[in-house]
Amino acid sequence: MLDIGKRMLELARKARKKWLETYRPELEELINKLGSGGARIIISGEPLNKDKSFTAHLYTEDLAIEISRVAKTGGITMQISFTGLKGVHVVVPKLFSDGKLRAMWCGLLLTDGAINKDGYPAMGTSQLWQAFAWLLAWPGKNHMWINGLGLNDGDVSVRWQLRATDHRSVFKEKAEVAEEAGELGEEKFPTFVLYIILGDGGVNIKKKRVGLYMGKSKLELWGNLIERLKGLGFRKRDDYGYIITYAVKSSKAVELARKMLSDPMIKALIDDLSSLPDAEKLRRLIELMNMEPKPLGKSMVEVVDGIRMTVHVRDSGTVELRTKRKGLEDAVAILEGLKRAGYEAGLRPLKGGFEVYMGMSEVKKDQELARKVCGVLRRMHEEVMNEDKVERAWKTAKAMKNLNCPTQSPRAR
Repeated sequence: MLDIGKRMLELARKARKKWLETYRPELEELINKLGSGGARIIISGEPLNKDKSFTAHLYTEDLAIEISRVAKTGGITMQISFTGLKGVHVVVPKLFSDGKLRAMWCGLLLTDGAINKDGYPAMGTSQLWQAFAWLLAWPGKNHMWINGLGLNDGDVSVRWQLRATDHRSVFKEKAEVAEEAGELGEEKFPTFVLYIILGDGGVNIKKKRVGLYMGKSKLELWGNLIERLKGLGFRKRDDYGYIITYAVKSSKAVELARKMLSDPMIKALIDDLSSLPDAEKLRRLIELMNMEPKPLGKSMVEVVDGIRMTVHVRDSGTVELRTKRKGLEDAVAILEGLKRAGYEAGLRPLKGGFEVYMGMSEVKKDQELARKVCGVLRRMHEEVMNEDKVERAWKTAKAMKNLNCPTQSPRAR
């Protein structure tokens, strides 16, 4: 990382020198021409319609300037591209296993990365920490150069271009990347999720929320990856017509952060990169990981990762696990997650939402789940005994017997 940093400083010094000698005088001359009406502006889009995006293009001998207005938000961004700057090559050692690296590649290429016309994995970024993250994910020779400046809300940033020279044709197209990402095992998938959050995601500490922002055009490409994300607790939150937000909140977000950073090498990488001045997202992710998740409700059990259900004791002395959701899509996602895990579950409408349920026969099939449910039943039995609720105590005791729970406490017997 120190070697990469030295090379990046070397490039920045060269870019600054060229800026003072060539680019800045050309920009000043262009501004003067704009004031006198002597500059030619090419506009694409609809500048008179505030609900539509538009871009203005201006050119000099060594500069290409692009000023864009984003639809809906109305935000203005400005990109100044340079010509004539040479880059450098850096050789990065291999720090991670092949499986971890491929999970990183998939996350990068499905978000901010791309496969260029010559078949090389490539990425442009204005974030210093992301440039390091890219280089360390592609061991071997990498080409790195500065191709301009980005101006956004008064902030000026250097735009870095990165190309993984030793990994040409590792993927031919993004559809192939999405297919491989969908086949990642449970051990590698959290690393993939980490890298898509680093690319197109955000971390909100106040709301304990991890979000993923996706253009609608990507939905078909991602395919069953969306379903796997739902299995981790992601739910569709906002739909602005051109971009969709999937988010996981509260305790699930804390658990997700811990899962993504559970590998010691990945955690060390994120810790190191978080010390860079623009790595606020990484610092928030670490803070989220260190938060205490909200404990499960006294009558709840976690059936599979991210799916919690409430234990209900029925009058017949049997147990039913239930969980409610307001939206049908969320309820169906829970149902499908249970079925993927091998459970038979059902879905029924409720006033104001939907309920996913699972019978005691399914609980009995899974010894670990039965143990969790028995623990809940014991707590429930002790509480109703302390409150002298005899009928509920008998009903709970019967459910414990029907579920073959281990020997109860002396008072319960």
